[in-house]
Amino acid sequence: MPDGRPDRPLPSILFELTEGYSEVLALLDQSVAMRRIADDVPELSGVDVAWVGEPDGADQIVLGHTVNARTPAVDGLVVSAGCGLGGQVMLRRRPLWVSDYRRSDTITHDFNAQAETEGLGAMIAVPVIHDDQLLGVLYGANRETSPFGDRTTQALEQAASRAAAAAVVAERARQAAEVAVHEERRRLALDLHDTVGAMLFSLGTGIRSLAADLPAGDAVSARLGDLEEQAIQAAAALRVSLHALHAPPEEVALGVALRGDCRAFQQRTGVIARLITVTEVPGLPRARIKALTDAAREALLNVEKHARARSVVVSVFRLSGGVCVTIADDGVGLSPAGESSAGIGLSTMSERLERVGGRVDVGSNEDGGVTVQAWVPA
Repeated sequence: MPDGRPDRPLPSILFELTEGYSEVLALLDQSVAMRRIADDVPELSGVDVAWVGEPDGADQIVLGHTVNARTPAVDGLVVSAGCGLGGQVMLRRRPLWVSDYRRSDTITHDFNAQAETEGLGAMIAVPVIHDDQLLGVLYGANRETSPFGDRTTQALEQAASRAAAAAVVAERARQAAEVAVHEERRRLALDLHDTVGAMLFSLGTGIRSLAADLPAGDAVSARLGDLEEQAIQAAAALRVSLHALHAPPEEVALGVALRGDCRAFQQRTGVIARLITVTEVPGLPRARIKALTDAAREALLNVEKHARARSVVVSVFRLSGGVCVTIADDGVGLSPAGESSAGIGLSTMSERLERVGGRVDVGSNEDGGVTVQAWVPA
């Protein structure tokens, strides 16, 4: 193939892609990242038992992955905001502990039976937070009743901080993997359209041509009519499949489009183009996604024509209640007049973004090049 991919049947490639996608996502699971941190909590903090509470909706967590537990009493418990120690941590967003869980007068006692079954005395819980979002609650407990010292509290807080970082990194990696998979699916859809789609079209045309040369009422003509109908149905089924392959889910549509633009730019120019997703990006309406991708494509075209850059970085992140895409190059920079080359189509880009409530800014960056920043409301 011209792009260097293996010369193998497309269905085989698609099957392997789907299988590999499932394996990659299993490795980049946010829950796995947090649970691996919990594995080390007893050793690092000195508690007897540890476990994790993971969000299940807006106002409850589900407990699981107990470390050093004697029974399954804790696993699977659903803790609502305000209930028990973890429920208080959800509301107050800070570490809390009780020296005697079953008798404390500062918490509710919805889960005393489970605590007694497991033989838990003192308990501490710490929120796992990133960017003001609760990612979970990390628990530690001792079999005996006793207060917790600063060392234990600090160790749990450090573990929670690492768990938050690990969860965010895993989520970013998962999103990047998902974007890459959907980009590849879109490319496969285009290949199928150009190969199988073209063959079905040629087949239908050939059948009609043969049928036209036969006498009316000929038995072969009727058979050719059946074959033509089957070709039409196959083409219709292919179009449905291509649409499913080509259209990524809303939450990754922007990343898929930008990744494709970066790849196309790099193939055309030989200039390195990287896509970086800095924060989690909310789903956007199609019109706003198109405005951002059009702006990025125009900015990359300007780099190609005028910047003489060695590399380009396209970044995506949340900003001021919206989504921002920046295109930063390390090229020759702005002209002496303080404006980038007219080839950037800045006025057109600005008009497109303004139609969806967005805006664009252009300025110099620390690498001596130009940064184009396009923003739309979320």
